[in-house]
Amino acid sequence: MRALLLALLLASPAAAQDGEAGLRAQQARELVDALPPAARVELKKMYRRYREVVARKLEAGWRTGVLSEAVIEDVDEPFQPARLVEGMIELRKKEIAGLQESLASLSGDDPYKDKRLRAALEAKRDELARLVAKNKREKGLCRDWSDLIWSELTAMDLEHWGARDERRATRPYHTAAVVCSPSDSPTVCLAFDPWEDGRPNVYAYGAWDESAPGGRFPAEYFLHGLPDRAEKKP
Repeated sequence: MRALLLALLLASPAAAQDGEAGLRAQQARELVDALPPAARVELKKMYRRYREVVARKLEAGWRTGVLSEAVIEDVDEPFQPARLVEGMIELRKKEIAGLQESLASLSGDDPYKDKRLRAALEAKRDELARLVAKNKREKGLCRDWSDLIWSELTAMDLEHWGARDERRATRPYHTAAVVCSPSDSPTVCLAFDPWEDGRPNVYAYGAWDESAPGGRFPAEYFLHGLPDRAEKKP
């Protein structure tokens, strides 16, 4: 079953691109090229952030093409993307350090506060241990990547694009971070999806959503085909 699912997922725009002329990517590119310069500049910044975070996580041990039943929602313990678990670990470490500082600063004449702080410290250490155990799972599910990239793009406080974490509408189900241009111009949506091979792939959204060929943009377009800055009007 695992091998079959992998084969289905790999029947994606990236895998089918070799036999296609990239027509759907070209159609999406024409819409991007028609956007205001400021929106195109912001898209280039988004791509650079995307490329950087993918490289950083691969260096940190994240994988690509990971499949797991962990993506199935469980009412008792809902699935948590890797970014959230990693973030909670860092938060618990900071909380533990703060409690340790508070304990060290006690004068010793407040046994009630000492007891309360020690109980809180023990609870935080237990939470950290559980999170560390959970964090040992293999990272690189499509939901790990889509959540991470969505979070990074959202943190940019985008002015000309909107970002969302979206699941493909048709089987094989799959997720990616999707960005769309403003509705006050011809709207174009792109899927940022590195899951298959770890490259910062970008697809025309329609092709990605349908798992259809011809939708992948060449990386050179984002590196050299978009402006670095919007030219000032004379």
